[in-house]
Amino acid sequence: MRVLVLGATGNLGSRLLSALLARGHVTVGFVRSTSKLPPPILEKLTAAECGDAKSASDIKRVVIKHNCDAIVNTAGLAAMAPWGSSDLPAIVEAVITAAIDAGDERGSPVRVWLLAGLGLLDIPTQKSRIVDYLHIYPEHRETWAKVTGVPQSRLVWSILCPGIMHSLSSVTYPLDHRASAENLLATRNVAPQWSSRFLCAPLIGGYLNIMSQASSYGTALEDNADLIARDLEQGLDSVWAYQKVGTKTVNRERDP
Repeated sequence: MRVLVLGATGNLGSRLLSALLARGHVTVGFVRSTSKLPPPILEKLTAAECGDAKSASDIKRVVIKHNCDAIVNTAGLAAMAPWGSSDLPAIVEAVITAAIDAGDERGSPVRVWLLAGLGLLDIPTQKSRIVDYLHIYPEHRETWAKVTGVPQSRLVWSILCPGIMHSLSSVTYPLDHRASAENLLATRNVAPQWSSRFLCAPLIGGYLNIMSQASSYGTALEDNADLIARDLEQGLDSVWAYQKVGTKTVNRERDP
């Protein structure tokens, strides 16, 4: 696919560029300044475009200019506290608006990947999400509300919902040789292998359930990047279309 990456100089975005290039995607970086892109990556990109990630017109301009089939947003960091605020909701709104407008103009929906966190995932057997108990990063709820409010015929979206991500290597290009989507177990809407222990405990069961296992969902940035890059090989026919995607490391002996 022809893929536009927002936040291309960030921790996930920079590794996603490498993963996309390794899988043969035509890759365009969207940054505030191209000076932050490492030369080995910059020279491999089809283009590096400067713009404002909160501007739907800037994003759409680049999508149309390079005939991009997909947008992956890794820009923005949600505020942790319920009373906090960040640029993330404005960025997500701009991405969705740009994707819809570009898709409508071309007559085919744009494939979009967005980034949230573990808290947005559902708790199996419960009518609640992790964030309903741990009231952190609540802006991810806004991301969910925005995408589910769009007709599926106009936007093909997925939301990656990892736990804390770490890097396998400080080198972002080429992608670390240990990186692979095969290192991850991925599931729709719930965290992989999430246990129901403690849920039956009165009052505090939900909190105990989450606190007892959330720390085991750390994953590598590089593995998550490869998961997205591999999925985009499927185009609009992704198994992750219209889903929240939870990930957990399963194939690495030691994942710090």
